[in-house]
Amino acid sequence: MHPVGAVTHDHPPLGAKFVQAAQLLATHLSDHALSEPAALEVNSKTHQSRSTVQVSSRTLAGIAAELLAWADTLTTVTVQAWRPPTGNRVHLSMLSTLAGPVELTVYGGAPHDPTLLGDLAPNEYRAVTLGELRTWCERASR
Repeated sequence: MHPVGAVTHDHPPLGAKFVQAAQLLATHLSDHALSEPAALEVNSKTHQSRSTVQVSSRTLAGIAAELLAWADTLTTVTVQAWRPPTGNRVHLSMLSTLAGPVELTVYGGAPHDPTLLGDLAPNEYRAVTLGELRTWCERASR
């Protein structure tokens, strides 16, 4: 039993989790040759930390290249495309984790390109493979 008014630290304070998540993201960025992001966000809650990175590219092929660069630095990734309800743009996002329980999302948005994405309907999501990302990069470099 703890005396009345005593401070116990059975779990690290919430601020420490935020600092740890921010440090993991900063270390990952500095340890790998990744393009400078357009935006970074770190959120921590009691049992979960999340880092979000917006890539700076504005074309589908450029976003694909940046996502591939990130994928090369991570162990497990899941990529998806989403076409917002307005239908004139597409968002690519990659989900993974940094060391420990820090969820990572890397994303970017570009004009919808039906020659690359096919018949992705407005407000539709679909899985994207790393092979598709490589193909989109190759097509753009021709």
